Amino acid sequence: MSEAEVWYRYTRYPFLLAKVVLYGLVVTAVVLVFRSVEAVLFPVLLSLLIAYLLDPTIDRLEERGWSRTTAIGAFLAVGAAGLSTFVLFLYPTIAHQIQSLVEGLPKLLNSVEDDLLPWLEANAGVQVPASIDEALAAYGETIRAQVPTVTKAVSAGVSSLWTQLGAVMASAVNLVMIPVFTFYFLRDFDLMTASMREYLPKGDREFYLDRIRKVDEVVGAWFRGQCEVAFILGILYAVGLALVFGFSGVGAGAGIAIGLIAGLLNIIPYFGFLIGFVLSILMVLLDWNGVLPVVGVVAVFGVVQGLEGWVITPRIVGEKVGLSPVVVILSLLLGQEILGLVGILLALPIAGGLRVLAPDFVAYWRASSWYTGKVTDDAQLSFVEVALAAERQARESVAVDP
Repeated sequence: MSEAEVWYRYTRYPFLLAKVVLYGLVVTAVVLVFRSVEAVLFPVLLSLLIAYLLDPTIDRLEERGWSRTTAIGAFLAVGAAGLSTFVLFLYPTIAHQIQSLVEGLPKLLNSVEDDLLPWLEANAGVQVPASIDEALAAYGETIRAQVPTVTKAVSAGVSSLWTQLGAVMASAVNLVMIPVFTFYFLRDFDLMTASMREYLPKGDREFYLDRIRKVDEVVGAWFRGQCEVAFILGILYAVGLALVFGFSGVGAGAGIAIGLIAGLLNIIPYFGFLIGFVLSILMVLLDWNGVLPVVGVVAVFGVVQGLEGWVITPRIVGEKVGLSPVVVILSLLLGQEILGLVGILLALPIAGGLRVLAPDFVAYWRASSWYTGKVTDDAQLSFVEVALAAERQARESVAVDP
């Protein structure tokens, strides 16, 4: 057995184990450091994320003759107006509606039992099974008694995240520094990205730049498209729910608030739809004025979701290769669990990077001696060399196929 085979079959295992332990210690240290400086790091990373998302638009405005400072100031003014709208209108309205729902859930159960089910039986010809009536009669009081406990349990996760965000954003310094950091990041963004290229290894610089461009396509272009889609959905939901809530007596203001929140939360796939639909249905059921408001809410969300799936998203996001909804949700949940609010900001870039590098990791694994069972020349190539070889082979196979 040659010296190379001895190394690849036996000697390298302690070396790899030592590397795994070392990397584990480094990752643990990074997590602890990030957790300890979360309040300071969150505004910086949030500002950097905003700058990253806005930079292409600022560049386009600059090409059309705007000064970069003026373009950045205009966007920051729009952002300040949006934040003021949220603080002065959306947040108080949504908070009031949620409080009303929590307090009115026992009343809602009574309405379902005494009004909705009899109305369905009398007017819609729907025969409600006796078991439902019996269940409501037998367990209605128990359900009503448990409503506060269930409500607290359901809202525990949201309250925890909201508390973390409130603790970070409560500092006046953080609130002031976010637009300041964003301004300077945007103004110097191109210089920052150009200077960072000089720190990449010279021999493999093109490889890393290519992968960074692909990550930008997976995460950046996709996320910008999602923001545009969320904005349009917010307008559509707000108009539709304002009409439904206005005619039903719930109040057009509540419909606008819930619609805007549902649209903006749609940046996280299905999250905005779920929150908005549940809140809207509960609102019209709590303030019962017949079945038409319920039908109206269902129609609004059905029509808007249809437009989103068939018209809006295909035209804005198009065929961009992004992250699947499942990956987005899991990434955000894991990021929040590991690093808190900072993890939420880092989750999608990390997930996008892993998605881009996944074919390279697969190629490297298939070229390794562990996969092949023998020592080959490919098993001694570096990660970059194997990835580039696999990429060339894929291009050649595509060129050969008719």
